[in-house]
Amino acid sequence: MEAILLLVHPNDLEKLILQATSPQDVLDSADIIEHVWLGSAWDTMNKTLNTENAPKQSLQYVIQAEHPLSDRNIGRAVHYNTVVRVAEIHQALQTITVDAVKTHYQYLVTQTTQQAVEQELNLAELKLIYLQLQDLYRDATRQNLAVLSVIVDAIHPQKLI
Repeated sequence: MEAILLLVHPNDLEKLILQATSPQDVLDSADIIEHVWLGSAWDTMNKTLNTENAPKQSLQYVIQAEHPLSDRNIGRAVHYNTVVRVAEIHQALQTITVDAVKTHYQYLVTQTTQQAVEQELNLAELKLIYLQLQDLYRDATRQNLAVLSVIVDAIHPQKLI
């Protein structure tokens, strides 16, 4: 499974709720303002930000957004966070440092000598994704935008490539 987060204006979100019939419709929408592709690392990042000893439990919807986009054919693949939830998540993300993300990731992963190099690469990717998440939610908060999350087996955003 791969994930991507998309920023849209709340009016355009309403249009997507009414018109989109598949995750691909959402990905190909002309209404997307900004995006962050998380790839397959989204699950690890989500677990890292939501461990029991994580500083903020309000990050539950940072990647897997809160509300399903539609009950139609889209299923569980597309969710959205309202402008209010986006502001709450932005505030929570600003209180967590990259070093805290590193600490929580290392808490989740037990390393052997052979795995150390691979884990360092994964950690570097997670740090980059975390900084992108902070930027995305900052931009969304400043512009009063909603965040859509699309989590599917393979992401093929025609417009975003």
